[in-house]
Amino acid sequence: MMHIDPVELTETYPKFTILAKRLRAALTGKLYFFNGQKSRLRVFQAINRDIAFENYIETGTFLGMTTDFLARTARKRAAQVYSCELNPRLFAIAGRTVGNLENVHLQHGNSVDFLRSLSSKLSQARNFVYLDAHWYDYLPLRDELSTLREWQNTVVMIDDFKVPSDDQFGWDKYDDEQEICLQHIEGSFGDHAVYFPSYPATQEGEVAARGYCVIAMSQALQQVLDRIPLLKKA
Repeated sequence: MMHIDPVELTETYPKFTILAKRLRAALTGKLYFFNGQKSRLRVFQAINRDIAFENYIETGTFLGMTTDFLARTARKRAAQVYSCELNPRLFAIAGRTVGNLENVHLQHGNSVDFLRSLSSKLSQARNFVYLDAHWYDYLPLRDELSTLREWQNTVVMIDDFKVPSDDQFGWDKYDDEQEICLQHIEGSFGDHAVYFPSYPATQEGEVAARGYCVIAMSQALQQVLDRIPLLKKA
């Protein structure tokens, strides 16, 4: 079977690619965002129903697929989407897939500087933050969370995270010292609880499920997470 590089395909046909993915999702239910994981989408939807987010913030735009989903979600409540990408090629591609959307603001640069630049403007707002900028040599998670811990009206979802109770969820591990897990982020986000999927990775079906965790930066928002059966506290 011929392998098609999704980066090259999207670079060559940016608008066609994203429109085709939207259409396939509508017809077949196969997601093109959140790693294609339907149970994770249900977790997001449950959070989003209970919290009137004013902003959706993403680190690691990649090709703009999750950005596109967040933009369409945000548009329903006149919210804004902010996303950053470090790789210049990927940033250029994302500019062609989602850069023309009125509520999307793309930034080229590293995620820590990006979040710090937003702090004065957004730290008091209701934000959903999706952290997915951790596939280069430098893992920014600790520094990202050190900034976000002051954003008290914010819920954070971290992609590619090790789920302690289920090794069937994939996660990023680069060497013995660089692994996206609880030990790596310990001490960087205060005493806030960390929530993991309460369901098994096999529930995602044929999709190669990636692990994730969710952190609410206030007690009030933690109560929202406590009410979601698909999540459990670490």
